[in-house]
Amino acid sequence: MTLALVVIAALLLFWGLGAYNRLMRLRNAVSSAWQQLDAPLSRLAAEGQKLADAASHGLPQEGSAVDALRATSQELLAAIKTVQPAPYAAESVSKLAVAHALQAAALQRVLALAEHAPDEAGSPLAPLVASLREAQQQREFGKQLFNQRVLVFNEALAEVPTRALAGLYGFHDAQRF
Repeated sequence: MTLALVVIAALLLFWGLGAYNRLMRLRNAVSSAWQQLDAPLSRLAAEGQKLADAASHGLPQEGSAVDALRATSQELLAAIKTVQPAPYAAESVSKLAVAHALQAAALQRVLALAEHAPDEAGSPLAPLVASLREAQQQREFGKQLFNQRVLVFNEALAEVPTRALAGLYGFHDAQRF
């Protein structure tokens, strides 16, 4: 009887360790995927700042749109910094998604204004617009990879035997971007 209890206890211990290691591996994959999203988001925020600076000279009549872009780009940079240590933390990723949406709206407004502005020789807006478009494409790739890894992690957490231990281990659902 005691041998059976020892065997059962050993099986439960090894199962628990296996579940923990699997969740850690998947959470590390989320962190790794974040690196593919971090760089383009940071670039979008930095390029947004540059565009705001250039547009303030090229589009002086659109001060409120330019100021909104500058402020939302700073908020996006701050949100990125809060996500960096733990990209699997749902609350910080949710705040990042909001900051990104606000910056994207402000960016679209200034880009639309810049496209309709008269071209001046040596205008810094055209190269910035091209750079922003490239960063947006890179962000889409990184976003897709990140969301895929988050989905796999969350599915592993939702599995019945693992779900029982997830709270004990301190794992929580991650937030898609």
